[in-house]
Amino acid sequence: MKRLIFILFCLASLAQAQIPTNKREVMQQFLSGTLDESYVPAAFFMHFGKDARTGEKAIDAHLRYFLSTGMDFVKIQFEQGYGRIRIEKPEDWEQIKALPADFFAPTLEVVQGIYDIAGANAMILPTVYSPFQMLIQSVGAKTVVAYAKTEPERVKKALEYFTEALIGYVKACKKIGVDGFYTPTQGGEIKFYEVPAFFETFVKPYDLRVMQECNANTQLNILHICDYEGQYDDLTRFISYPGQIINAPCEIADKPFSLQACEQLFKRPVMGGLYRKGAILEGNPDDIAKEIKILKKSQKGKLFILGADCTILPKTPIDNIRTAIKTSHHTHK
Repeated sequence: MKRLIFILFCLASLAQAQIPTNKREVMQQFLSGTLDESYVPAAFFMHFGKDARTGEKAIDAHLRYFLSTGMDFVKIQFEQGYGRIRIEKPEDWEQIKALPADFFAPTLEVVQGIYDIAGANAMILPTVYSPFQMLIQSVGAKTVVAYAKTEPERVKKALEYFTEALIGYVKACKKIGVDGFYTPTQGGEIKFYEVPAFFETFVKPYDLRVMQECNANTQLNILHICDYEGQYDDLTRFISYPGQIINAPCEIADKPFSLQACEQLFKRPVMGGLYRKGAILEGNPDDIAKEIKILKKSQKGKLFILGADCTILPKTPIDNIRTAIKTSHHTHK
C-alpha cells in the first residue's frame, strides 16, 4: 500500500510538468544532461527528531517529508554514532575498538525499508559520515587535536576502526541497491591548522578510502564540504575528492562563495544556492521564489541542483521548502 501511495503521489505531482513521470527518471536525465533546463532538481535535508531515527518511524518520516516537499531524490539521514567516550588519559583510547559486524543494522533497516518503498521511483542516497566525523562525535574535536599533537598513532588507530566499519556499511547499502551516497567531510577547517599537516594526516587518507567505495559502481554521489565545525579559507584540498556533485559552504575566507565559483573550482555540477539560515528559514514564500528565480537565471544552461549549504534547521517552515522546490521546478519567463 505504501508503494502504491508513493507512485500515485509522484505521478500526480508531476502531471503538469514537461518532465519524466517519476523522480528516478528526472535524476537520470539530469545526470545525462538531457533534462529540460527549465526544470532544476531540488532537495533540502533535515533531521527528523529523536523519535524518528530508527525503525518504521524513521522510514515514515523520510518518505513523508520527501512526498510532501516534492524534492527529487531521497537522502537518508545518518543518525547512528559510536557513543560518547571520555578520554582522560592515553589508555582511554583503548575503549575505541573495531565495530561489531552488526553495528549498522538499525540504519541498514531504514535504508532497506525506504529503498523497498521508493527505490523504483526515486534515487536513494544514504548519508555516510567520514571517519573523522565519527571520531569527533565520539571523543570531541579538542581531544582529537590534543592527541594528534602528542600521540598521533592512537588517533590513527581509532580512525582506522571507523574507516573499515564505514566501508562495510557502504558495501551493505550497495547490496540493497542504493544509487549513491551523500558524503560529508570535515577536518579541513581553519581551526585545525594548529596541527601541522592535520588534514593530510588525519582526514584525507581516511575520507578517500570511504568515498572511493561510495563512488564505485554508483551513479549519484554528493560531496558535502561541511562547515558545522568552523570556517574554511580554501577548498582546493578537496578538488581530488570523488563525487559527481559538489555541495559547499556559502562563504569561504569570509567572502561569499557562489555556485559559479564552486563549479569553476571543481569542474563539476554543484548543489546549493540557498543559505540554510537565510530566506529558506526567515523569509516568506515570495522572498524565496524571487531569490530562486534570480538564481536560476544566473545558472541558466548549467547543471545544478537547488539546495542549501547544509542541513536545514528543523524549524524551517515547510511552506518555504515547498515554495523553493516548486519554484525550482517551474519555468519562469
